[in-house]
Amino acid sequence: MVTTFLISFLAFTSCSLFGGGDPGPNIPGKIVFSAKDDEGTSQIYTMKANGTDVKQLTHFEASEGAYQPSWSPDGQQILFSSFKSGSSIGPALWVMDADGSNPHLLYKVEGSSRALEGNHARWSPDGSQVAFDLCLNCQIRTNNDIYLFDIQSKKVTQVTQDSASDTNPAWSPDGSRIAFVSDRDHPNAGGTDIYTIAMDNGNINRLTETGNAGRQLWYSNGQELLYWSKNNLYKLNLVDKKPQLISFNINNAGFRPIALYSDGGKILLHVFSYANPNEEQSLQVLDLAEKKLNTIYSNSSFQGADWYISSKN
Repeated sequence: MVTTFLISFLAFTSCSLFGGGDPGPNIPGKIVFSAKDDEGTSQIYTMKANGTDVKQLTHFEASEGAYQPSWSPDGQQILFSSFKSGSSIGPALWVMDADGSNPHLLYKVEGSSRALEGNHARWSPDGSQVAFDLCLNCQIRTNNDIYLFDIQSKKVTQVTQDSASDTNPAWSPDGSRIAFVSDRDHPNAGGTDIYTIAMDNGNINRLTETGNAGRQLWYSNGQELLYWSKNNLYKLNLVDKKPQLISFNINNAGFRPIALYSDGGKILLHVFSYANPNEEQSLQVLDLAEKKLNTIYSNSSFQGADWYISSKN
């Protein structure tokens, strides 16, 4: 079972923007992403999903930065992490309006300077909670767990409690489960697999057995999961747990799936060079039907992205 406790008890380089690639037609929605500004500091940007209309939203100092942005379910706010107001435990969680206005800490303990800290934060489908991972004792050992923050009650719920490292929470479309990455079955080998935890009873279910899986994305019906393993892309049926390889030509580059437009069969990828990490990186949209990649933006480094598709698109 999960454990609930009050928030007050939870302690908590230089390159220019390279710009977008050739604008791709018929790519709906809006993308928020973290990339480096002209001073080499990671900031939050938005753009149309075809790579046009790029706007810088944050202007944090070099020691602070802004990372891992996430759209609210209604597309009106952006959640992200920054070391401004963070601590040795980790970056603080911030939120701002979709146009970059009104940036503020997601939560600050009343009468204290402590902020709610965490990584890989994601809103629940109904917008009432935020899931994130946090390592409270990383000065001793790496031991991330998954937590929830309730927007209304200001309480934190510890979702996983394991000596392993549990990271990268991803909500199922109905909010009943969270998929996460863990090394709990690889204590000495350093491998990772994907698991789900049920929100009603805390039951944990292992989904993959590759020892090298992560970057999971839910399809809209919640019965299938997209994930990355050994630089390949797979779709997993959660009923029979049989993975299906999604083949496409990535030209021997490394990649990570970031966001999914499942109804339209498009996936946002972070693409980079394994051989030369200092080479220009890119955000690319993979069309699953055509097996075609379209580069929408390039930069020296990306630190997370998210894709918002409104009902009007």
